[in-house]
Amino acid sequence: MNNKLRTVVIFSDERFRKEFRYVLGRVEHARLEKEILNYQDHLSDEVLEEAAGIDPHVIIVDLPKERENFITLLSQLHHQFPSLPILTAGDCLDSAFLIEAMRLGVKEFLPRPLTVESIGQAYQRLSKFLYSESEKAPAGIFSFFSSKGGSGSTTIATNFGVSLGKISKKKVLIVDLDTQLGDVPDFFGIKINKYLVQENVNDSVLDPENIYSTIVSHSSTGIDVLPLTDGFSRNARPIAGEIKRLLDFLQREYDYILVDTSNLLDDNTVAVLDASDLIFLISKCSLPALRNTQRVLYAFDKLGYSQNKIRAVINRYSRSEDISVKHIEKALNFKVFWTIPNDYKSMIQSIQAGEPLTQKNQSIPLSKSFYEMSAKVLGIELDHKPKPPGGGWLVSSKDPSAKSSPLTTLNLLKS
Repeated sequence: MNNKLRTVVIFSDERFRKEFRYVLGRVEHARLEKEILNYQDHLSDEVLEEAAGIDPHVIIVDLPKERENFITLLSQLHHQFPSLPILTAGDCLDSAFLIEAMRLGVKEFLPRPLTVESIGQAYQRLSKFLYSESEKAPAGIFSFFSSKGGSGSTTIATNFGVSLGKISKKKVLIVDLDTQLGDVPDFFGIKINKYLVQENVNDSVLDPENIYSTIVSHSSTGIDVLPLTDGFSRNARPIAGEIKRLLDFLQREYDYILVDTSNLLDDNTVAVLDASDLIFLISKCSLPALRNTQRVLYAFDKLGYSQNKIRAVINRYSRSEDISVKHIEKALNFKVFWTIPNDYKSMIQSIQAGEPLTQKNQSIPLSKSFYEMSAKVLGIELDHKPKPPGGGWLVSSKDPSAKSSPLTTLNLLKS
């Protein structure tokens, strides 16, 4: 999951943009970092500099009609990135052209139309080539996105982070990306006055010294927290272009990075979602929340995110709900990954105390649910299964006695 290859795509026809984004979004080892539309036989110095700043693992080049232009472009790329593998997408080529292209760094030729299978196999071969068994794989990135404000994204991210760290015995960082009202530190009882993005515009988001000095470690759980902004800076600048590079840097230091996003699909959030291995889409068992969830799933599809990348989580769920998991899945046309039981009192007490519920109390159903959810993500079995009366089970467990009603009002996207 973690060996995502940072990819730059260069295409000569705007029509191919959607094709690349769609296919790469469904390839396990691929992470699309930059798309470059290029009509010429070379790239500008500015574009090359931007591509170099991404530190890509692989470049995919769309084969233009003019073969001479393609060789010129390959020569430029090979000079700029001499050791970087290049994949080419296009029609079959003659042997002389193939030899020249391979001399200039082309590792594989991908026939059109592009398929997830053909590109996936190519990326598997590249991943084995680039990552030796002894090399530490980059951290897995899990983002938490609420379909509606108040759905509990921060609650889930923080408690999931604690249980994930305890089960895996790995190093976990939680990034508070909510640039308006982020409160991840409060959930850990951490009092801070420094943020990665300060009023001073000269402070670089990518400066290692600045990053290390901003990260706060929670002594009781071992979880590290990185807050981006206090949400009140008048001089806040766009940082979407820096977020991916920030995550790349942090991936070398951690095993898992959890990002608590805002519930807006702005540039910052999309930058994180693009870079994520898994997106936990948080919703509640209410019609307004589920309507928004349907809209978000539609938006995710337009962004090219594979369904395998998305995990739908229903927060504050009770088996006595009129709306069942079965009907939620039918209305959304999407599988529910996990349900988190409703225990408002315990959670409020945890938030007010500044101590994640999973930090100490592992016996109550709500806390057990987070541990089981973490184990499910890690693909392992815990020593004991939780048996809460109000939820926390995998959604394959069914309660035939639960009352339900069809969500006919959710058919918003079908015309």
